[in-house]
Amino acid sequence: MMKNKQGGTVAVECAFFALLLGGLLLVMVEGSNAIHTYSKLLDASREGARQVLREDGDTSEVSNLVQSLTADMAHPCQTSVSTNSANKTVTVEVSYEYDWFLWSGQGDSYFAAYKDNPLVLRAATTMPLP
Repeated sequence: MMKNKQGGTVAVECAFFALLLGGLLLVMVEGSNAIHTYSKLLDASREGARQVLREDGDTSEVSNLVQSLTADMAHPCQTSVSTNSANKTVTVEVSYEYDWFLWSGQGDSYFAAYKDNPLVLRAATTMPLP
């Protein structure tokens, strides 16, 4: 009887392929979470700019509106509102320290270094004033 010399080769190849697919899945989950977070920031900045337009240039309530729209996020957002009287525009910028979905940087993990240098997402909207 002849023995098969490649008996474990298929198992090893499947293991490598599973690791590759697992890594790709983790990157896709993290990327989609980052895109979702940025989308929420962009929506909040747009609504903030619209608020200024509805209130005839009053910027006092924009920060409260942005905070209410992003209340379900882990950290509060930083909101900056600036008006340019020469161009008659208002710009609302919302920034947020992004929390990694898969590795939070807590403890002694390999990714703890990212906690000291977080990724900051920024979304800005500029609209013309009436």
